[in-house]
Amino acid sequence: MSSYQVLARKYRPVDFNSLIGQDALVQTLTNAITLNRLAHSFILTGVRGVGKTTSARIIAKGLNCIGPDGSSKESMHPCNLCEPCKSIQSGRHVDILEMDAASNTGVDDIREIIDSSVYRPVSARYKVYIIDEIHMLSKNAFNALLKTLEEPSESVKFIFATTEIRKVPLTILSRCQRFDLRRVPISLLQEHLTKIAQAERIETQPEAIRLIAYAAEGSVRDSLSLLDQASALGANNISVSLVEDMLGHASTNTLLELLKSCFIGEIQTALETLKKAIDVGAEPEQIISDLMDLAHQASLIASNSNLENISDAALENLTVISNFGIPRLARCWQILLKGHQEIKLAPRPEAAAEMLIIRLVYTSPMPTPSEILEKLPNVLAEEAQANIEKTSKERSLTEQSTLSPETSTNSIFQSKTPSVENLLDVVKICEQQGHLILASNIRNYVEPINFNTPRIEICLAKGAPDDLPSKITQILNTNSDTKWEVIVGVKSDSPTLKEEEDLAKKKELSAAYEHPIAKDVLKTFPGTKITEVITEIQSEDHQSSSLLERSDLKTNLEQSEI
Repeated sequence: MSSYQVLARKYRPVDFNSLIGQDALVQTLTNAITLNRLAHSFILTGVRGVGKTTSARIIAKGLNCIGPDGSSKESMHPCNLCEPCKSIQSGRHVDILEMDAASNTGVDDIREIIDSSVYRPVSARYKVYIIDEIHMLSKNAFNALLKTLEEPSESVKFIFATTEIRKVPLTILSRCQRFDLRRVPISLLQEHLTKIAQAERIETQPEAIRLIAYAAEGSVRDSLSLLDQASALGANNISVSLVEDMLGHASTNTLLELLKSCFIGEIQTALETLKKAIDVGAEPEQIISDLMDLAHQASLIASNSNLENISDAALENLTVISNFGIPRLARCWQILLKGHQEIKLAPRPEAAAEMLIIRLVYTSPMPTPSEILEKLPNVLAEEAQANIEKTSKERSLTEQSTLSPETSTNSIFQSKTPSVENLLDVVKICEQQGHLILASNIRNYVEPINFNTPRIEICLAKGAPDDLPSKITQILNTNSDTKWEVIVGVKSDSPTLKEEEDLAKKKELSAAYEHPIAKDVLKTFPGTKITEVITEIQSEDHQSSSLLERSDLKTNLEQSEI
C-alpha cells in the first residue's frame, strides 16, 4: 500500500501557470528575463502558505531550464521535463542549495555559503541559494553575508524567503529585489479548492468551500490542509454543518438568530441561542468573532456595497439585519470588538460572552444621536420661542412704567458719552475702543470696593500691572466729559469680573444638568458632559428656531456617531 500524499504537497505548483494569486511576481520576473535585467538576489515576503518557497524553486528551475532539447535559455516558464527541472523539483540538484535559517542561524553556516559561492556551478547555468526564514539569522551572520550579497559571482543567485520582513536588516533589503506576495482572495481560493475537490472526487457544497476558504485567511496551504481534514472527516462528502463542526463555528442560522434577538431586545431568546451554540461545541470567542463578521457584512449591505462569495439564503437573512441601519450596526460592532478582547482575558469565557450579549441587548434598542437630534430642535425651539415672548413682554412693561416714548428717545440722542455705572461698563468701553488687553486686565485683576461716579475705589489682585489704575483713569477721561479719579484702596472682599463670570457659568451648568432634556441625553450617553450653556437669542425674528433646525448639525452628529 503506497503512502498517502497530502493535498498541500500533491498540488504544490511546479510552474507559475499553476501558482495562483501572485500575478505581479510572475509579470515582473518574466519582463526582467526578456529585457536581460534579472537581479542577482531576491527576497520574497508574505504570510504563511502564499507560495514563497514554491516561487523560489520555480525561479531556480526557470533560471536553469534547458528545455526538452537542451537548447532553451532562461525562462519563467520551465518545461519540467529536462534533467535540471526534474532534479531541482525533487530537491537533489547539486547546484541548488536550500537552507532553513531557523535551524542554521550562525555565522559558520553562512561562511559555508560564502566559501562555495566563489566556485562556478557544476552542471547548472546558475548556482542558486534558497534561504528560508531569512529573518532568523543572527546579526553576525547577516553582516558576514553583506559583501558576498553585494558583489556576487555572475553565476550565483540568492533567493530569500521570510514571513517577518521587518526583522531583516535594511542593509540586506537594500541589496535585494523585494517581492511582497499577497494573500490569495477568497473568490480565487474557492475556485482553486473546487477544482481540486473535483479532481479528487470529493463531494462538496459551495457554502462549505466558502467557509474553508474564509478560515484559511488567504493561505493556499492552510486551505488545502482544511480541505484534506474535512474530506477525511466526511468520507469525501463535505457539508456545511461538517465544516462548521470541524472549525468550531456555530451555524450561520444560529448566529443570525442570536444577532437579530440582540437588536430587537429579546434577552431571553438571545441567551438561550448563545447557550445552544456553546453546547454544540462552538467556542465563546469564536461565536463573538462570527457575530462581528455578520455585523460587518450587514453594514456593507446597508451601505449598498457589493457582497461577494455569499449564499442567497445568507444574503436574505443579512438583509433583514441590515435594516436596523448603519448607526446601530456600527455601535453593535464596536461593542462586540471590545467584548471579544474581554473574553480573551476572562477566567470564564462563557460567562464573559453572556455578559457581552446582555450588554448588547440593552444598548441596541437605544436611540441613536441622530434620532434624538431629530426631536430635539422642535422641543428647544418651542422653549426658546416661549422665553423670547416672555422676555419681550416683561421688557415692554418695564419701559412703559419708567419712561415715556418721548423721554426715551430724547435721552438716547442727547447722550454723547457712554454711561459708566459699574466696572463692566468700563470694560465695554475698553473693548469698543480696541483696548482688549486693558479690558482683560480689568476683568482678571480689579476688585471693586466703591463705585461712586466720578470716583472709583478698587483693589488690585496678585499679578496685576502696576500702571493699571492710571490706564483706567486715562481711558475714562478720554471717553467722557467728566473728570474721573481711580484710587487703590485696601483689600477687598469683592470678586473680580472674571470670578463673577466663572461663578455664573458654574450655576448655569448646574441648572443645565437638571434640565429634563439634558437628563435624557446624559442617561442615553453615559460619560457625556455639559461644557457650555447657550441662552436663547433675544430677537423678534425668531432666529433661534432656524438655528436649531440646521440640517448640517444633524449630519455632523450622524457622521461622528459612525
